[in-house]
Amino acid sequence: MDEVLALACGDLRCLVARRGAELRSLACAGDEFIWQRGAAWTDSAPILFPVVGRLKGGEYSHQGGRFHLPIHGFARGALFDVAARRADSVTLVLRETEATLESYPFRFELKVCFTLTERSLQVRYEVSNPGTSALLFSLGSHPGLRLPDSTHGLSDWSLEFDGGEMPVCFRLDGHLLAAAPSPLAFAAPGRIALSPSLFDADALIFKRIRSRQVRLVHNTGGIRLSMDTGAAPSLGLWAHPGAPYVCIEPWHGYDDDHAVSGELADKPGIVSLAPCALFATGYSLEIPA
Repeated sequence: MDEVLALACGDLRCLVARRGAELRSLACAGDEFIWQRGAAWTDSAPILFPVVGRLKGGEYSHQGGRFHLPIHGFARGALFDVAARRADSVTLVLRETEATLESYPFRFELKVCFTLTERSLQVRYEVSNPGTSALLFSLGSHPGLRLPDSTHGLSDWSLEFDGGEMPVCFRLDGHLLAAAPSPLAFAAPGRIALSPSLFDADALIFKRIRSRQVRLVHNTGGIRLSMDTGAAPSLGLWAHPGAPYVCIEPWHGYDDDHAVSGELADKPGIVSLAPCALFATGYSLEIPA
């Protein structure tokens, strides 16, 4: 059974699993905000590393070698070590192993710090490169936000963006990203209405998202939760069609398309981190009073 670490601050309670450094629960006064794993999706908030999404053919090339990685990489299934812990925070760390080097020939350190305040959860990532050559990676968050029972199900909910988003997004073409964007109907400027059919064709992917704030809003009950994406350049939205949750996913990187060369260094959205350098990002979830 996975070891789960409990955090608390004021009325907020949080559970984080060492397996995958996965957020399992964020609750306020008994109200749960994170999807509790079930048949509609067996995860709750996986971390996507060292790739986001799918690789063409499930593999990539690097320095003459061919390597295989599953969708979203291996961090989601790895056991993180506890680096620091307090009542309201925990820092977990993952480093390369003999097993990871077989599919990802890089030395790395990935730290994930969860910190509760009285009204928010802050998640910070730090990727450092202890190697002697550039570290190539993508990194993404995939939190599933629970939607409480309501009269009309998903149709009672919307997502609101604080930036001037264009009414287009990228969709999957088979198992890879389509070359051209698809039109996306906004219910109002900056607002996407959720519906049981919105994700019938899988995720909505914004390669260059303008917004930093995304709010989950009940159409008559107001804001349920706000996410600060940490200025991540890309964003995914997804849920199992009709299921009572929605994933808001800040990404550094995204799925391969059909035209990629297969070289990891040429992968669109890849992060190249110099030796001894540090890459930091993260997101936060705020619950209104």
